[in-house]
Amino acid sequence: MLTQYCVPPSQFIRAALVTLCLLTSPALVQAADFRVATPAELDSARKSARPGDVITLVGKDWHDVRLKLKLKGTPEQPITVRSEVAFTGASSLNLNGEYVVLDGITFRDGSLETGHVILIRGAHNRVTRCTIEAYNPDKIDTRYQWLSLNGHHHRVDHCRFAGQNHSGTTLVVWLDEEGEVGRHRIERNHFLNRPRGNGNGFETLRIGTSETSLKSAQCVVSENLFENCDGEIELISNKSCDNVYERNTIVGCAGALTLRHGNNCIVRDNLILGNGDRHSGGIRVIGEGHQITGNHIEGVGDRIDGAIALSAGVENPKLNQHAQVRNVLIENNTLIDNAGKDIVHGHGLGSRSRMLFPENITIKNTRHSGKPTMKQLKPTDVGPDAR
Repeated sequence: MLTQYCVPPSQFIRAALVTLCLLTSPALVQAADFRVATPAELDSARKSARPGDVITLVGKDWHDVRLKLKLKGTPEQPITVRSEVAFTGASSLNLNGEYVVLDGITFRDGSLETGHVILIRGAHNRVTRCTIEAYNPDKIDTRYQWLSLNGHHHRVDHCRFAGQNHSGTTLVVWLDEEGEVGRHRIERNHFLNRPRGNGNGFETLRIGTSETSLKSAQCVVSENLFENCDGEIELISNKSCDNVYERNTIVGCAGALTLRHGNNCIVRDNLILGNGDRHSGGIRVIGEGHQITGNHIEGVGDRIDGAIALSAGVENPKLNQHAQVRNVLIENNTLIDNAGKDIVHGHGLGSRSRMLFPENITIKNTRHSGKPTMKQLKPTDVGPDAR
């Protein structure tokens, strides 16, 4: 005789719901791999893409294409857009997304009239192994940015930016949006071969603007290689607060790592080598509460009159003027064979109403000999082809 066991209906329902949840769990749903050869196919894939999916651009190079992408992944399953082709002509890419990875995107043999080659909006996006090379107009004064970051918590890593010869910052962080901004990581990138410009606006990297310079950006610029970037005196232009510049290698650049506006930034463990360029510079400081520690500056020229220049300030400065240098720590730096003074107090005194000397400056343990304690980064350490 068979014994029958009755299972309450509620348990059947519970078991069915558990099974349904397991079958539809993101971890068990196989990610799609879209291969697209035209902008129309890309637009269709974009509309269908779900967290974890990969979209790969294939076929011939894409010419004169203005892409606008809106995608949303998750922290565990970002959406990835990869490319096996290059963008040429008047192409550009505008991404508004969350948890999206741009991987291996290349721009070459083209130019714009204005705007941005790559514009990133949203949050938690990543730009990796991308290249923008010689994407230049006919006229040097034509201004557009190569890579612009809006929003917050983006990462730019292992990219190459080479040969920009026109007005406009190579990589710029914008802070003019409402709400959370900044908090980006810019690391292991290769910036190289930017010839000297004809005025302002030829920076290689800028975080913020004069108008937003008192905002806290909290960006980290780490382990990048800058080679022969001669655009202007502000090789790196800090125009915001609470940023960190660490373990970067700067070689033969006719400019300086410049804290132009903003307060409470950290510049530590960077290797700056003049490499025979008489216009090369070290670190230029404006503002309050900065820490300049553990840097090795060797063989730089006279671009800022010394290795570390503390600028003279303006009384009651406007946002676009030179704030007085105050409460700055300069410690454990190695300064070897540099033109001018080791540390310049009051750089630019008398120019444009700059009459205030630096105040409350602490200088400790400056060395004048010894090998760098940090690694000198090589092209094989950074950029898309890093090993």
